[in-house]
Formats: sequence, structure tokens, C-alpha cells
Amino acid sequence: SCCEMLSSTILACYLASASAWQAATPLPARAAVASQSRLVRSAAQPVMDFTGPKYKMDAEAGEVADVPFEVRFSIGNLVTGSGGLLFVYCLGSYLLNNGAVDVVSTFGFVYAIPALVGGLALKYAELPPVPLASSPAAEAARESKATTIQAKILSDATRFTYGDAHMEDPLKALKLAPRGMGPPTLLSMAEEVSPTGDYSLKMTFFAPNTPYRVWKDRAPRYSRFFGPGVRAELQLKSVEKKTVELSLITIAEGEDDTPLEVMPDGKRRPVQTAAQEEGAAPTAA
Repeated sequence: SCCEMLSSTILACYLASASAWQAATPLPARAAVASQSRLVRSAAQPVMDFTGPKYKMDAEAGEVADVPFEVRFSIGNLVTGSGGLLFVYCLGSYLLNNGAVDVVSTFGFVYAIPALVGGLALKYAELPPVPLASSPAAEAARESKATTIQAKILSDATRFTYGDAHMEDPLKALKLAPRGMGPPTLLSMAEEVSPTGDYSLKMTFFAPNTPYRVWKDRAPRYSRFFGPGVRAELQLKSVEKKTVELSLITIAEGEDDTPLEVMPDGKRRPVQTAAQEEGAAPTAA
């Protein structure tokens, strides 16, 4: 009986220790859980990435070529209209001839339906020209003083485009679009004669994803990218509407092309990047 009691005691101790081992969480697992919780607590807030794909940083001389012929009407309207008219003609001819189909009607249906569908697809991807405010004096200044790139920008933005937004590639090349988000939208353009008698091309952008400080940080590149022969001016038009105005003004050869910022009172000063503003803050203090 003593042996049986001893065996029962040993068995009970063994079962109790086994149950305790299974109920307890292994130390490595606990350490892993604690480590993960620390990582979650210390995770940084998401920051928009303005690096973007690798584009060239500066324009090259002779890079922008004159186009001998430009389409100044809506191709989508033309294709859709021609396809729709031909489809109506063929359908009417089919009904008036009591279902008789000739060669013309057959080829008409073959062209009309794809043209109608393709025209509607073009209309879906079509972007109308950007509104342009101008004057006879500004047009004369453009003819006599505008650079090739200024003229090309104006020409591209004031015609119908398909697929890409107006100024999409230059804005991406200047890294003004955060990764995974669209670039600023070109809302309107204006051309005028500057106070110094030079030609000025102004572009107003809607920039919901690009803070104004990013525009200022990219300012040293504007004159090189859109140049030579221009100076850039930057102005925050509206904080609520998130609109920014970028102006390209012609300058004489050898003239200072330092980018300027137009202040709310109309005065101009050199654009300060975020690094320059941070460096000037301790000095002012």
C-alpha cells in the first residue's frame, strides 16, 4: 500500500507540472509579443514621398522642337460625330429599303459602330484646353520675347490632350507629385507684359497633395528646367483653395535668374527653401 501511495503521489506531481508547463506562455513568445508592441507604439506617422521616378533634372538646349502641325479641335467629337451620322444613315437606309442591305450600308455599319465606340472612348479620356487670359500687348510680347519652352508650354496647354494631364510630365520631373498621387492640376494660364517690359507666362495650379513648402524647395530648379532665359516667380494664391501660381518671366542674357516669391503685399523676395528658413530661424531668435 505504501508503494501504491508513493506511485500515486509521483503521478499527481507529474501531471500538475505538465499542466503548468502547457498553460504558461514560452518566454521567447512573450518577448516577441512585447517587441512587436514596442514597434507598433514607436511607428512613425506616414510621410508623403516626393522622390518619384528618376527623371532628368534640367532641360537641354534644343530639346523642345516646333511641331509643324497641331490639332486644335476635338478628335473625339470628330470621330464620334462621323460614326454617329454614318450609323444613322445606314440604319435609315436599311429601314426604308425594307431590310434590303447593299454594299454601302454593309461597309457603313462596319465602320460606324467601331467609330462610335472609339469616339466615345476618346471623349472619356479627353482634356479640354486650359483657359488663357491674354491681351494684344501680351501676344506681341510673346511673339518677340517668349522662349521656345514658354511657347511650347502655352501651345500644349491650350489644345486638346488625351490620356496625360496638362503639364503632367514636367511636374513629375520636378518632383512636385508625391509617389502614388496625382500631380497638381493646371487650372488656368495668363500671359502679360511684366513691369520691366518682358514676357510673363503665369500658370495657376490646384495642388491638394503638394504643400507650398515643396514648391519652394523645388524653386532653384525652375529656371534651369524651363530655361534658359527665364526667371521663376512663385505665389501662394489661396490656402483654402490650395492654389499656387508659377510664373515664367523672360530675362536678358546674363541677368539674375534667382527665383522670387510674391508676398501677400505684392513685394518680391528670393524664395527661401525649408532648409534656409530653418537656418535663418536661430539667427533671428
